[in-house]
Amino acid sequence: MAVQYDVSAMELIRLFGCDKPASGALWEVKMPALLEEFLRLAKDQPLFETSDFWSGGPYFFYEDIEERIEDDEEYWEENPEEYEEDEYYQMSKIPREQWREHMPDYLQIGSDYGVGCVTYGIRETDLEKEDPPVYVWNEANSLKDWRVLTDSLSVFLGGIVCDILSGMNYPTAKSVLEKDAWMFKELMHFDLLAQRQIELSSMKKYPSFYGVEVFYRVCVDVEAKTLYLVRDDKELLVIQHA
Repeated sequence: MAVQYDVSAMELIRLFGCDKPASGALWEVKMPALLEEFLRLAKDQPLFETSDFWSGGPYFFYEDIEERIEDDEEYWEENPEEYEEDEYYQMSKIPREQWREHMPDYLQIGSDYGVGCVTYGIRETDLEKEDPPVYVWNEANSLKDWRVLTDSLSVFLGGIVCDILSGMNYPTAKSVLEKDAWMFKELMHFDLLAQRQIELSSMKKYPSFYGVEVFYRVCVDVEAKTLYLVRDDKELLVIQHA
């Protein structure tokens, strides 16, 4: 048994059948090669149906701001004094080409599937980086209040895929993969890891975006088509092809 500990998000989704990248010029946005490759593998894949990652493609935060301004302008015209503290109103008074002097733009790549009030993105000035940090913004906060979520895109994508496979919030992965003869086994002990000489501490660690301080450890046996996914060092999920 050859266990691979340092497993990437790309390798995980390829294991589960997302191995035919979409071709052609799909997005006009310049983005890191890592993100584009992942998007091409994830595009139109049912595995991502309920995920926090936009497999259909990204777009910029400024586009949302412009759309909101267009929607609210008629209300502002009636009683402008009531909206002086509204950030969208304030942005509407600044020429579009000067927005970067007041706040950076972000390439938005996902949001929380259930509510949609939290958005994930890459700062525009970081798009030239090979593996840039990923930021998070909550719509209840200031437009400028984006904070670092993960230090790298690769870690963010790994967490996204682990959230999908864990089935913690949505059973999408199980319903999709069981149709392709994948079997799911949940265990509350790690005896199986010991039997197969898998070291828990050596497994790749990824964050979860389904809860504060929730995390995963993951490794795969590619030849046996088996994934070992540990959540919070308490529960083991084994996904194996029949």
